[in-house]
Amino acid sequence: MGRPASGSHNSWRPLWDDMAPRVVFIRSKSPAGLEPRLAKEAATLAREGYEVHAVLWDRERAFRAEETRDGIRIHRYQLLAPEGQPELAALLPRWWWYAFRRVASLRPDVVHAVAFDTIVPGYAAARFAGAKVVYDIFDFYAEMVTADVPPRIRHALTMWERAMIGKADLVILPDLRRKEQFGSVRPKRLAEIMNVPENRGVAGKTEDPDHFVVFYGGMISKDRGLIDLVVACEATGARLLVAGHGPDEAALLDTIETSPASTYLGTIPYEEVLDRTANCNAVAVLYDPKVPNNRFAAPNKLFEAMMFSKPVIVSEGSAAAELVREVGCGVVVPYGDRVALTRALESLMLSPSESSEMGARGRRAFETKYNWRAMEPLLLESYRAVLAEPSAR
Repeated sequence: MGRPASGSHNSWRPLWDDMAPRVVFIRSKSPAGLEPRLAKEAATLAREGYEVHAVLWDRERAFRAEETRDGIRIHRYQLLAPEGQPELAALLPRWWWYAFRRVASLRPDVVHAVAFDTIVPGYAAARFAGAKVVYDIFDFYAEMVTADVPPRIRHALTMWERAMIGKADLVILPDLRRKEQFGSVRPKRLAEIMNVPENRGVAGKTEDPDHFVVFYGGMISKDRGLIDLVVACEATGARLLVAGHGPDEAALLDTIETSPASTYLGTIPYEEVLDRTANCNAVAVLYDPKVPNNRFAAPNKLFEAMMFSKPVIVSEGSAAAELVREVGCGVVVPYGDRVALTRALESLMLSPSESSEMGARGRRAFETKYNWRAMEPLLLESYRAVLAEPSAR
């Protein structure tokens, strides 16, 4: 495999230097050591011959400060931080200073900033090093925040993020429908890289042969319909498994953990998330559409369910609902309507053949379109195009 060509060299490298382009990812989290979407993108570039680094914030100090995974050299900032609490904002300047210094010291050709809370130090480090900037938007920040933020602050965040979208050399979206959130800003280059998994095969054994098992793996947040799921499972006799962490654990976990219908697994490794998905009967993907960002949500868990031939339960008014209707791989319910959710769950439980057919339709769509192998060429082509352009420095 030949080395990727670079049309630019940063200020520390001589013009005759033909080393593989160096890419540095920045992410202000380190769940499971390296979260799945970042890991897929980074591993794809590493396999193509790029030198890949990841600068992460380990908020729980749960992993080694330095390690290498799948050809990705990981550097972690080990500063304890409260998840989803106001005190987190006070620690951002320390994280930004660390990220700027660490990224600049690596002398990258490309800085790949994931989410708004990394684009600030990422853009500064890229300009300092003469590197290109890739802005990978998992969620539009101002519309993702569910806390009671004053409108003027939310507006300021929106305008700031849109300004960074205009400055980046490449913007990556998981769904092009999110362009609506850009306002009048037009990025220099835009790519759609969907948040889809690598193929892991088909479903395994049943999680619990005596119960219909619903699995939710994701953020523990009030806008994910978790209490509604508990109530629906209690009413139908289904069993709910919940995995993950998030800002509303204090408000939600007591109900989840004390209900006879649900079990909280805590934060689990990604491989276990896949195992739980493969062995459940249905996957829950409920997002409150009143949160603007949720209307564009088509998360990884949806495509993981499709990969393992599992029907999904999704909420009306989201990108996930549009996809589920298009493919026919699950049921759509109004968010917050516990009666409708209970009936939908009952329909899946009482019609195993229809549930199985929904899962089969999801699997066929995964094989033809919604898989990481289909995304890899798009990512690599976008990187080649960015590196072929002359540097600003």
